Amino acid sequence: MREPSTAPIPVTILGGSDRRPGQLPEERGDLHAIATYKGIGIRVQGRPIAAHLVERLRATPGFGPVAIAGPARAYGALELGAELIDTDGSVADNLRAAIEHHGARAEPLAVLACDVLPTTADLRQLRAAYDADAPVGLWFPFVRVPKDPERLGAFAWKPKYHIAPEPGAPPERILPGHLAIFHPSSLRLPLLYRLLSLAYSTRNRSVAHRKRVMLRAVLGMLLAEDLRRLARLRPPTLTATVVSSGLRLARLLRGPGVERGELELLIGRIFVRRDAPVPGIRHPFCDLVSLAEDVDTEEEARAIGGSVGGTMAGGAFT
Repeated sequence: MREPSTAPIPVTILGGSDRRPGQLPEERGDLHAIATYKGIGIRVQGRPIAAHLVERLRATPGFGPVAIAGPARAYGALELGAELIDTDGSVADNLRAAIEHHGARAEPLAVLACDVLPTTADLRQLRAAYDADAPVGLWFPFVRVPKDPERLGAFAWKPKYHIAPEPGAPPERILPGHLAIFHPSSLRLPLLYRLLSLAYSTRNRSVAHRKRVMLRAVLGMLLAEDLRRLARLRPPTLTATVVSSGLRLARLLRGPGVERGELELLIGRIFVRRDAPVPGIRHPFCDLVSLAEDVDTEEEARAIGGSVGGTMAGGAFT
């Protein structure tokens, strides 16, 4: 097995737009969803949240170069000190643009949401945790829900999952983090793009709803790929592998809890190529709450000391 590298990992901030407000729980009519280029529209201490992210990533030796995947007309005038990847599509489109931009440098590549605000110390801790697990095809941390529920404040409404860290251990309540480090050459990228787009459009919805949407959307894609495999005299097993793994994963997530090792196995069967140069999935647990605090509402923006505002004028936000 290869030794983990200490070289800086290229990182891209996904700075696209929520073109319409995200789905919120019906019982939370007191919340006000955000629909904007959040990397710019969310301002902390009078500056776009993306500016803070760029500064903190550049101050973390384990990450670099830093890029932003978002429209040049919005980000170009800000001079944030990061490479600009001019793209303005879905989160999957922006991820694709980031991978293509970095090219051969992107092994591994990190991506970070534009609406979270981890500290430099948090980013250093995350890089050290990744190095402890590397090499791995996809590394995506989970965040433990704090024992004190008041600590989540405006973010307490976020959907939570029950995952046991090891066999025989009781499930813990977790939130997804918003940083991923991965080897693009190890992943089924077309499937990842499709499911990522669907996952983002159905975020904060029930597991059952998301399962139905994703299954309908990818079944034809998988069957077409299996037909191509059959024509090349290769076993047409992709549909069965992905669908069976996805259905089992959905059942487990709706239940009282899933063991992390099984979760990693199922996600690996869905996304990791059989001939992956760097195999494996790892979902470490951490206590970095800032990584789970993605800002979807005006109330959450205020909770991190920020605000939402600004309009497009002359190609930039004012």
